[in-house]
Amino acid sequence: MKLFLIAILAAIVLFSGGCATQSSQPGWYAGDDAKYSKANYLLGRGQATTLEEAKNRARADLAQIFQVAIAVDSEDVQKYKSNTTTLAGGQFSIESTQRITTRTEQIIRGIQIAETWQNPAGKDIAVLAVLPRLQAEESLKQQIKQLDDAVQSTIDQAKNNTDVLVRIAAASKAVTIQLEREGLQRALQVVDISGRGIASRYNGAKLKLDLDELLKHVRIAPKILAGSAPGLEEVVSGALTNAGFTIDTAAPVFLLKASLKLTDLGIIDGWYWQRGNLEISVSETATGRVRGAQRWPVKSSGRDRATAIRRALDEANEVLRKELGATITGMANSQ
Repeated sequence: MKLFLIAILAAIVLFSGGCATQSSQPGWYAGDDAKYSKANYLLGRGQATTLEEAKNRARADLAQIFQVAIAVDSEDVQKYKSNTTTLAGGQFSIESTQRITTRTEQIIRGIQIAETWQNPAGKDIAVLAVLPRLQAEESLKQQIKQLDDAVQSTIDQAKNNTDVLVRIAAASKAVTIQLEREGLQRALQVVDISGRGIASRYNGAKLKLDLDELLKHVRIAPKILAGSAPGLEEVVSGALTNAGFTIDTAAPVFLLKASLKLTDLGIIDGWYWQRGNLEISVSETATGRVRGAQRWPVKSSGRDRATAIRRALDEANEVLRKELGATITGMANSQ
């Protein structure tokens, strides 16, 4: 019986694989290891005084490969935003980056702890984390194909619909998805040993230009409602131009009504306060059909009443420049 137990214990140690602590320094500790070739695996290494911390560091070391790809994509998104007047597209690109991060995190969850080794000199524990390239590659390729199909679907919708807002919403979505696709392509180029990935059917820059061209066809006349804070007309006109729309007071397709009505709250703790609502609504000039409305709360203070009002207008300006484009585009399906 004793010999049988010894044999069982020996078998457990033999078949526990890489997770068993080795007595001599393994090849992966400082260099390549034939068992985990670069052709088949992405590798991460971690070292700490505790096993759990070493595992976390190894996973983080491997995940950093993808985080670099995401960081590059984020830089491209920022360049995209700074080089375009289409604010709606810029906001959609932020959503795209967030989805790229989520998708990449799903792949990172496939990281496995393959080996551990305790350094007999320093007593630190070293850990090897691995991610099979084929597993990650297949997942990325499948997701990219789905995104390519989605881009095609939104492009078809943009081409085949006569409603300009619906077309813009579809074109904006195509830009979003394509940006997401380009981020996954960078991740795939990391995983694909050839570094090629999958060539894209579409060009993101061209899709953005198509979107900008559509926005120019949205001719809008701003109308400031009575009782609004002075200066609102300049704020609204600037936000419309910044979002890529065309201001046309002679033959507009849409009418944008805007108001910023403030309530004087008086002096509170030595500051003058103003509070109110910034409101907009968009309607078709030909039919009167309201496509949508939006309201934002505004609150400001200043050492005097004039400063408080000016700051309320500044707040309205910031809100509209950030959100007006996406807000109008989001009215595509309003009844």
